[in-house]
Amino acid sequence: MNTKPEDISPDKSNALEIISLIEKTYGSNIKFQEPADCSDQDLPGCLKELLLISDGILETMPHPKTGEIMGIGWIVYSYKEICTETKYYKEEYDLPGTVFSGDGAGNPYYIYDGKVCEFDPIDNESTLKTESFVNFFNPES
Repeated sequence: MNTKPEDISPDKSNALEIISLIEKTYGSNIKFQEPADCSDQDLPGCLKELLLISDGILETMPHPKTGEIMGIGWIVYSYKEICTETKYYKEEYDLPGTVFSGDGAGNPYYIYDGKVCEFDPIDNESTLKTESFVNFFNPES
């Protein structure tokens, strides 16, 4: 069965755009995972569609001595990690939304009302990063 463009949901279309933007930013230094098995109705639609394509997206690099490709950090967490991090920040900080990644310095990024924010647990403050999940991955935004 061939899928026509009009058969692709807006969330799936956005997920495919996000993958394209990630590939543009990271080049070949990414590793996709097997699709997630998630039917979580609480996940934002675009994030859920992204996880149904790849259960997290890992940034990689070649080991300086061996050349072996190794993971260095999650661009988008796996479904299990999203659930774990979201639960933690909801319980500890009453954080709204869904945690999907981090800045590498202990501050999570989360989606709330379609917008992406960064939470600073030291100051207990959130900062709006961008108006949409897609724009978060756009280096020109």
